[in-house]
Amino acid sequence: MATVTSILAAASIFAVAALAPLKTVVPYVIRVNQTTGAVDVQTALTQRPMRYDEAVTKYFLAQYVRTRESWIPAAAEENFRFVTILSQPTEQQRWARFFSNNNATSPQNAWGKNAVVQARVRNIAFINDRVANVRFTRIVQTETDTQSSDWIATVTFAYANAPMAEGDRYRNPLGFQVENYRSDPEVIR
Repeated sequence: MATVTSILAAASIFAVAALAPLKTVVPYVIRVNQTTGAVDVQTALTQRPMRYDEAVTKYFLAQYVRTRESWIPAAAEENFRFVTILSQPTEQQRWARFFSNNNATSPQNAWGKNAVVQARVRNIAFINDRVANVRFTRIVQTETDTQSSDWIATVTFAYANAPMAEGDRYRNPLGFQVENYRSDPEVIR
């Protein structure tokens, strides 16, 4: 009886020792912005390479938000065209209505020829495979003042193999298309 108990005890110790490496804890650094309350997951402490498709999608999201939210009078037409190329038809129509001279809040009416607006992307977080939150800082520089504010854009996107002109394909080779776009100021709580 003592022999059987000893064998079972040894087997139990061996089983626990063999299973211990299967349990892992992945540490993360989570940063909370004290002003806005925005939570950003920094990189994992263990090196996790970013997937290729994630890196490419983040690139397109950052380019889209920077271009759409910035205002450089000399580049207005080119930036309008870029945002249009990266948008699906319904979003193209919303963008054209927003950008129209008839809209009092359009960039050319709100900021005019003497202001420059920069959008600096701070963070991109995926809600799911087709929706992302892009946090950015908008910096408005006029002749007399510079103001910055924090914003968040919610972007629904997809990749489409839609037909487009060859010149447009150079700007958007993978067919990245924004389906819906909304930007709001981040509120201090």
